[in-house]
Amino acid sequence: MVSRREFLKLSGLALGGLALPSWAKEFFLGQNQFPQADRLGRICAGDEGAHFDLRAGPSWNSSISGTVWRDDVIVWKREVVAKQLDYNQFNQKWIETPDGYIYSPYVQPVKNILNQPLAELPRTESGERGMWVEVSTPLVDIIPATPPSSYWIREALHPRIYYSQVFWAHEIRQENGKIEYRLKELYGADPDSYWVDASACRPIAEEETTTIHPEAEGKHIEVDLNHQTLSCYEDEREIYFCEVSSGGIVDGEWLTPSGIHTIWRKMVSTHMSAGGLWGFDAPGIGWTTLFDPNGAAIHASYWHNFFGTARSHGCINCRPEDAKWIWRWTQPMVEYYPGELTVQGLSQSTKVHIFD
Repeated sequence: MVSRREFLKLSGLALGGLALPSWAKEFFLGQNQFPQADRLGRICAGDEGAHFDLRAGPSWNSSISGTVWRDDVIVWKREVVAKQLDYNQFNQKWIETPDGYIYSPYVQPVKNILNQPLAELPRTESGERGMWVEVSTPLVDIIPATPPSSYWIREALHPRIYYSQVFWAHEIRQENGKIEYRLKELYGADPDSYWVDASACRPIAEEETTTIHPEAEGKHIEVDLNHQTLSCYEDEREIYFCEVSSGGIVDGEWLTPSGIHTIWRKMVSTHMSAGGLWGFDAPGIGWTTLFDPNGAAIHASYWHNFFGTARSHGCINCRPEDAKWIWRWTQPMVEYYPGELTVQGLSQSTKVHIFD
């Protein structure tokens, strides 16, 4: 395993023909090239520079058939169940690739969808230009437009953002023969902004923030910590179900607060951080629904695929598509811009019941 610092020491050998992982090659090439397939996966486990074995079969006991590195993008042929049960793991799923098998939780399901860049950003009701965008390629490099303040930019060898992350685009330029958007975060972040290839950013339409089933009564959410599942109910009828990742158990207590909570703030996107190197620093977290005054929320997660297993710092991690549906369905509704609402009076907010 090559650490970030070790790579810096070794990088001078690259021009001498050192065999490099694909993420390191991209560092020197200055571009990202992805396999051609309808369904792809990004290796999302580990820190920058981490690598993992591919196996000849869907089992830890199978022989090694290759190596993949953090941020490599693979062809996702299919998801299969392990040939031999691993009793130390809840998840028994593996991903078949053309070169072997890799444990499913290490792989973020992604696509590579390119978009036609806009010539001009739309105007909000307040008159300023901007729009919400979602990253629609496995990853895209960023070019800081301001001196970086955030840990995730300052300390990365190769700062980039990932499939399904959500940002506010507020400026356009043409640079190096392509159109770029200038992105920033409106909530929870240092005042950083960065340029990215506009074709990697899908504009989020205003219709995507409207309420699902606005007329429904008795909306409430139930989160089962023991089974790591979330259910949405309208009165007594369950209408949505998904696997989640809550906080784990520390000193006999769940990190995710149990009890009946009320949604008090919603954001199209936010930045969450705690302690930099020893904690976490995660930008562009889409579809955030806060239910606890100490900051616990239901939100999208792009940094793992361990859903069904407790592994968060206390929030309810969801697949991006699940977090978005829940965000849209819960009350109250949030306007497209500014894309945030702090609730005044909680009587109309959806209740969240968390139990073990």
